[in-house]
Amino acid sequence: MRNALIAKYNPREAIERARDKVAAKVALNAQGIATTGTICVISEYGELMRFDPHKVLPDQWAIKPARGSQGDGILLSVGKKDGHWLKGSGAPLTTDYVMNHIRRIVDGQFSGDSAAEDAALIEPLIQADPRFSSIADGGLPDLRMICLGTEPLMAMARFPTDESDGKANLHQGGIGAGIRLDTGVIHRAMQGKKVMTHHPDTGRPIVGYQIPGWDVCLELASKCGKAIGLGYCGVDIVLDRNDGPLVIEVNAHPGLEIQNTNLHGLKGLMELCGEKLG
Repeated sequence: MRNALIAKYNPREAIERARDKVAAKVALNAQGIATTGTICVISEYGELMRFDPHKVLPDQWAIKPARGSQGDGILLSVGKKDGHWLKGSGAPLTTDYVMNHIRRIVDGQFSGDSAAEDAALIEPLIQADPRFSSIADGGLPDLRMICLGTEPLMAMARFPTDESDGKANLHQGGIGAGIRLDTGVIHRAMQGKKVMTHHPDTGRPIVGYQIPGWDVCLELASKCGKAIGLGYCGVDIVLDRNDGPLVIEVNAHPGLEIQNTNLHGLKGLMELCGEKLG
């Protein structure tokens, strides 16, 4: 049924726009939708040859493949010391390492499809809202919302864990937490198939937590599909310390794990919105 919805509502050109983080950000910004910032984009070898990381890059940054997925190819710097940037672990990132990583991105090594080339999108490192990130130590929590047209149907928060190596990735051991749309309060949490109420590493409560800026998050999600050209999509949002809720990605093929997290099916919610499903 999901694939039928995608075929019905998501034109091929819109799917391609969503897959390209640079093109998606341009489309979102054109509609006044708040997204993470951009330092620069490197899309060809000529630009790479002229790129001087010490002149362009701040101490903290994120380098992403424009067409990457599931976090592949993302490189982060959390600071700088003795002329080297630093990974979250404190390990140094040399200039050669950074340049080689960008070269691999431009070569298309992380694009996840048959594209021969890609672009490196370099952004300021997100400063997580401490009210939201306080549940987990390290890593960046985020939100995923499923939308049909301009209607958010279902939402979850994703929290990093030690098992997920600080990534908010459910398939790598992150926590998925179902959110009540009307209140923004977390009502259920899972790590894999294990139901829980508290974060396994920090012991802090997850169930009952109120998502900060919830109304703004709902408004952002409701606008993204139309801006990209998608009728059915998943919207990923982060909560920044200074800028509040920001869209980081719009997915034209959102997964269905959100149903297990919420213990609720999407079909009934879509039918309430007037969608006829078989």
